[in-house]
Amino acid sequence: EGLTDRAARQLEIVARILRTDTSKKITISGHTDALGSDNYNVELSGKRALTVQEHLARAGVAADQIVTVAKGKNQPRRPNMLEDGTDNPLGRRANRRTEIYLDF
Repeated sequence: EGLTDRAARQLEIVARILRTDTSKKITISGHTDALGSDNYNVELSGKRALTVQEHLARAGVAADQIVTVAKGKNQPRRPNMLEDGTDNPLGRRANRRTEIYLDF
C-alpha cells in the first residue's frame, strides 16, 4: 500500500473525524521530487493521493468527503538540488509526499 505505520495511525485519526461529521471535507494532494518527466510526476503524485483516499475509504470515509489533486513536482518543500547544482537526496525525499488539507 505504501503507507508507513505512522501515516496509517494519523489517517485513522482523520478518518474518525470525518466519520463523526460527514459534512467535513478534506483535500489530498500528491507531490513528487523533480526527477522524471512532468507527465510521469503528475501520474505518480495522483497515485500517491489515491493511495491515501483508498485507505480512508476502507476506514469508512465517504467518497464525497475527499477531493484528490495531483501536484507533480510543482510545489517542492525542499530544494531538489544543492546550491552547487548537485543532487540533494534529502530535499528530494521531503518532496515525495502526500498532504491533507482539512477543509473545516
